[in-house]
This record gives sequence, structure tokens and C-alpha cells, in this order.
Amino acid sequence: TLDIDVTLYVDGNCITAYTSMLLLDDGCYANMYTNLTKAFKLKIVGFTGISRYDLYDYTDACYSQFSPKRTLSSGKCERFVGGYYASLKSRLRSTTCVGESCSRLAVTTQRFFSEANCLGLPYMIYTYPVQNECMRWSNGTQAFRVDPTTTNVTQVDYLANDKCNGDQIRSYVMSVGYCYELYPDEVPRSFKWDVERYDATTVGQARLGGPSVVLPLLAAPVLLGHHEF
Repeated sequence: TLDIDVTLYVDGNCITAYTSMLLLDDGCYANMYTNLTKAFKLKIVGFTGISRYDLYDYTDACYSQFSPKRTLSSGKCERFVGGYYASLKSRLRSTTCVGESCSRLAVTTQRFFSEANCLGLPYMIYTYPVQNECMRWSNGTQAFRVDPTTTNVTQVDYLANDKCNGDQIRSYVMSVGYCYELYPDEVPRSFKWDVERYDATTVGQARLGGPSVVLPLLAAPVLLGHHEF
């Protein structure tokens, strides 16, 4: 799995660095760098030689494009979003990757199943970074984090807010690997969360016993995708 290492600069020659970030390929991120758009995402489209990335900006949760996509290349100083410029490169996230060039991005994966008890193959899979990054969803922004023991994933929704702040907050705590039951007579019938650390080892298998943190069904984030959570 490849992640995207982005260093932002305040100048068009990429001399004065502003910040750096490690992004999930095709992740829908809240646009913290301009008020013109709500979200942006990068998608890797070139995997050999010079890497290439399609940059999209949106007026919503990554559905309605604000402007045509732009293709950026690694090893160059490229115009990014807002008034910033960026240099980009891909980093490998894998159990076989060793050294400073590897990605250390931790992610959580939400899997939905058509069967109860999380049996069979998942038919929908969503992945989110868990370093408290500000992500976009349909009714505002949200952030995910995992505790040091990789026991629980915490999701915080910032309702009607574009920058992951404000007073209207809704939080959920999900047990890693626990199988949550949903609807008895329609799909999805169950779902669970797993966490992948730097070594890409998925933590937690489906447990049908009691979760370490009780998550009321009506408060559980059961709607599908980053757009309706």
C-alpha cells in the first residue's frame, strides 16, 4: 500500500516549508488551507518512474468538484491548494518495508458484512487514518484516533463545521475487532473495525463476546462511507 508524503511550502520555489503530512491515497480530507472549498483528495495515478498524483478539490464531501483535477508529479515544486505549493512522494506501507522511506501511517478499516456475526467476505470496506487528521463528511468534518494499546478507535464528528472544531460534537468509541450487529433482515447485518499499524499487521479478529466499550446500537456510526457516518 502506498501513502503520499506531502511537504507544503509558502513559496513557489519550495524553499520555505510550512508543514508536512502523510496522506491516505484517495482519502477525503477537509481543506484546512483555503475557504474556497470544503475538501480535497490526492489519488496516485502513476506508480513507476516519476510518481503522478491527481489532485481534486470539492465543495462538499468529495462529490462535487470545484475545479478540474490537476495532475502533480513527484520531485517537482507544484501548486497545491490555497496559496501553498508542495513537493510529493510515495511511501510504502508494508510489513516488508524497512527504513526511513517507509510509511508509518496508522489506519482503521471499517468492514461491512452481508451476514450476521461478521461471517463471510466483507462487501464494503472503508479506510481512515487515525492520527486525528481532519476528514470531510456530509454534515461537517470528523477525526479518528486509536488508543496506545490498539483497543479502541474513537471517532469524533464535528457537526456543520469545516475545520474539526466548534461546540457541536458527537463522539463514538468502537472496540477494535469486535463484531457489531446491525439489521436482522437486511444488509448490512454486521460490521467491525480493525487497525493497521506501521507494520501493516491488522489488529483484532471478530469477537462475538462483550466489547470492551459498550456502544449503543442507536448511537453507533452505522451508515455507510465517509459521507454518512
